[in-house]
Amino acid sequence: MSTRAMLAAVALSLALGFSEIAGAAFDFTPIDVAGSNDTGANANSTNAIAGDFFQGHLHGFVLKNGQFTTIDVPGAALTVVTGINAFGRLSGTYHAATDPINIDHAFFWNNGAVTTLDPPGAIASQAGHINGHDDVVGNYSDSNSQGHGFIWSKGAFTTVDFPGATGTVVFGINDVGEVVGQYSVGGAPRGFLLSRSSYTTLDYPGAVWTTATGINNAGTIVGFYSFDGDTFHGFVLKNGAYTTVDVPGSTTTLIWSINVKGEIVGNYEDTDDNDLGFVGVPTH
Repeated sequence: MSTRAMLAAVALSLALGFSEIAGAAFDFTPIDVAGSNDTGANANSTNAIAGDFFQGHLHGFVLKNGQFTTIDVPGAALTVVTGINAFGRLSGTYHAATDPINIDHAFFWNNGAVTTLDPPGAIASQAGHINGHDDVVGNYSDSNSQGHGFIWSKGAFTTVDFPGATGTVVFGINDVGEVVGQYSVGGAPRGFLLSRSSYTTLDYPGAVWTTATGINNAGTIVGFYSFDGDTFHGFVLKNGAYTTVDVPGSTTTLIWSINVKGEIVGNYEDTDDNDLGFVGVPTH
């Protein structure tokens, strides 16, 4: 698993019996920052892609019109951009050089102005995606090292805890306010959808690990799953059907985001253990 995958992976539950599994239908293009040996695409809007790359340490980036722009939070030892909306506003995670090694902070970025997003009582936080209303989701740890999800909207925090879970992480949010993520109950993660205050469990059929990472305004969900907890495959969940997505030639594929056009982004590992980002454009 890549650095970003490990970073990220730190009411009534309704188990849905999805059984239909379709084939992938995307044209893939690699995303690789020149001079980097580790690039990940974490989010996409209709006009740009955001992610991170390793060059001495982790830096964020925005890719627009074929040009990369580096994003570094001032004074940070590392920066990861995990969300971008159509207005160019960003969400992400940074590690301050003065903080202990395991303490990170979520942030909102608006034209270079950075707002740290640490929910009340948090000792560390990490951001997921941002929607068109500038709502940001993520997760945080409290003083008991308990993990919770959060939604930051109009300056206010709402905690997201899947009922009965020992830990909850929120990765994605759409403009309707639906969120997706993962939760744990003493074992491998399971995906979930939170819509209109109702939680739904998302389990890829037969998988031991399911993580839901993104949702667009049409309600299409993306993420990744594993049958053995080691090798991961991407998925798209649309109209009750799962589509498995593996970048050709990859040993692991992780999908992080889907935009309103159905375009997906993520990262994959090739047979030489190189980490690369990708964008997948639907073929129909």
